[in-house]
Amino acid sequence: MIVVDGRVDEEKLHELLATGTETTHLDFKATLDLSSGKSKDALDFVKDAVAMGNLPEGGYIVVGVHDDGRPAKDMAAIRAAEFDSAKLRQKIAGFVEAPVNIISRVHVVDDWAIALVYVQPNPDALPVPFLKIGQYAGEGREMKTVFSPGEVYVREGTSNVLLRYGHWAQLLDRYRERVKAEARRDIDELVSRLVESMSDAPSGAAPVPPLALGMDHATLTTALEAAFDAGASSRIRRLIIEAHEAAASPQEQVRRQALDELTMVGAVAMLHDHDDVLEQVVDALWTVYEQVGLPDGYAVQLQGHDAARAAHLLDVILRVMALGALAVRLQRWRHLPRMADRPVRTAPHYAFASWLRHGPVMAARAGLLGSDGDSAKGGQLISLTRSLVSASPGLRPDRPSSDVPAADALAPDDWLLNSICAFDLWWCVIAEALSAEYEAPSYPYCAAFNQSRAQSAIDRIATDDGARRAAFPEASDEEVSAALARVLVMAEQQSAQFGGWWDGRSANVAVDAFLRRHGH
Repeated sequence: MIVVDGRVDEEKLHELLATGTETTHLDFKATLDLSSGKSKDALDFVKDAVAMGNLPEGGYIVVGVHDDGRPAKDMAAIRAAEFDSAKLRQKIAGFVEAPVNIISRVHVVDDWAIALVYVQPNPDALPVPFLKIGQYAGEGREMKTVFSPGEVYVREGTSNVLLRYGHWAQLLDRYRERVKAEARRDIDELVSRLVESMSDAPSGAAPVPPLALGMDHATLTTALEAAFDAGASSRIRRLIIEAHEAAASPQEQVRRQALDELTMVGAVAMLHDHDDVLEQVVDALWTVYEQVGLPDGYAVQLQGHDAARAAHLLDVILRVMALGALAVRLQRWRHLPRMADRPVRTAPHYAFASWLRHGPVMAARAGLLGSDGDSAKGGQLISLTRSLVSASPGLRPDRPSSDVPAADALAPDDWLLNSICAFDLWWCVIAEALSAEYEAPSYPYCAAFNQSRAQSAIDRIATDDGARRAAFPEASDEEVSAALARVLVMAEQQSAQFGGWWDGRSANVAVDAFLRRHGH
């Protein structure tokens, strides 16, 4: 599994290369010569891009690497100018009438140029057929056909195949969701107006807004804020109970919507300092996690029911990561231990110090994260969290959608990604401070990104006494220092698998001084 989030930055490239294999949403190519618009390479690329764009999420084409993600230095080097986004879009536009949008960037890895191409899904949510024939001159000038008018290709595994009846359900899922969203719009608008009118009630009237599962994020956020203002604790508590029950559903769509809504209650509660409600939400997420049941802790690969459990656990963990990132942005350090300190025992003599480590490990063993069966290679956990929060306004009530950075223009100061990386570092150190009791060490997934994205957490832990006391209420500075030192060493070691963007303690002299002062 890979995270299709539209990013084409260097960190994303390393994330994709680290998977070490092609997937439905990821195609590796050793080389391509696109200098001629009607060459075999050019037509194959057009076919690949259109097929990838027919997926509900779109996908990635990486050019300049072998099928296992290694730079293809034994093949002809690509010409960077040929992989300009506008030029690639122009090549495709001549063969289809629907828009196929391409975002691309060329990076240099180990002195080798590699093109990372993201193919967006069709904005109309409908499959795109070819309008014109794609032919090239083969040996002996015999014309070879790559695709013909009216043909619709989709990705199936690692191949492009002609559209079959069995593909329609998946292809039309996104279109059905679009239709349902449009049908819901009028109802949500009506409810939103009702909430607004109740919020404008005269002082002392204590209006109680309606709270129900199924509202869109903006409406539910507005309703929650009004409910908190009105002191409607019973309404909020009932919504938590309803969302908690639905979040335990084995049906993916039902549980994800309920988990979003449950997390939204916690997010709004955190924003307005209703600590008791936030605690109820985190406890409810933990209860869902426990109710799912633990997959086989000894299995290297999880399948069947265990794999389904792992997917359910991952859904919970992503929402906890979203809440943790919000706590970092709001500097609510006191909430971090409640999210991190959730140990999971998988055997009489083996336990994970945190569900934030256990859940991703199980997901990796089910093939949902990475490919090595034990760790989420390439930071997919963080990318999944960013993608979820970016698309879910209710999970980031501190920032409007207009402030969300575009994934295809990922910048060093991307507040969303950086806050997720910072929380990842925080929980690792918190969990590592408990490592005397638990056998499974923490794992900094943020090591797949530049250290600067998590540096704020490192600095806070080392230099902010108040933040350190709030996040480590029962640990001494010596214990925190030891935990931080171990996590930084792990991050440096893990970063070597990706871009090697970590300098550890040496990145800040104040951090190094803190560690040395306490004997580390």
